[in-house]
Amino acid sequence: MNANALIYDPLLRRALSPLRRAVARMLPAGKDSRILDLCCGTGEQLYILREQGYRDLHGVDLSREMLEVAGSKAPDIRFYREDAACTSFPDASFDAVTISLALHDKDRHARRNILLEIRRLLAPGGSAAVADFCFDGASRFGGRFAISAVEWFAGGEHYRNFRDYIRRGSAPHPSRRCF
Repeated sequence: MNANALIYDPLLRRALSPLRRAVARMLPAGKDSRILDLCCGTGEQLYILREQGYRDLHGVDLSREMLEVAGSKAPDIRFYREDAACTSFPDASFDAVTISLALHDKDRHARRNILLEIRRLLAPGGSAAVADFCFDGASRFGGRFAISAVEWFAGGEHYRNFRDYIRRGSAPHPSRRCF
């Protein structure tokens, strides 16, 4: 198994827990809501939702290794190995769709296609929670520096996509809030 999949949770679970809990607070109150987490990685967002009583949970990721880790921790959550920009789900399949810290490492065309896929997958009245980096005038230098350093260490295409994402002003949405 890929070492990244095995060390992802031990390295990042604590640091990402506040973000994952904030995403969970954005979702519908109905515990029977159909929820999809795109680019779910090891499934941590879905485990937090399960802890809060949600029952109809689905995760999509391209990484077989990440999905193996995810599935080993929660056999009651359904995981699918698919491209987040073009899933096999029918239109309007979910009451809520989440994606966390996964747009910044994609090229701009993939980002756009993922956002369009979210729109396609949402049932009427559904909600989307998109959480990713966003630097604005209120962002602190230390935070921008630390995030940029981590992304630089990821290197290659990942870092080039991150720089493009930041240069273009992050993920476009009229109600976005930068933290």
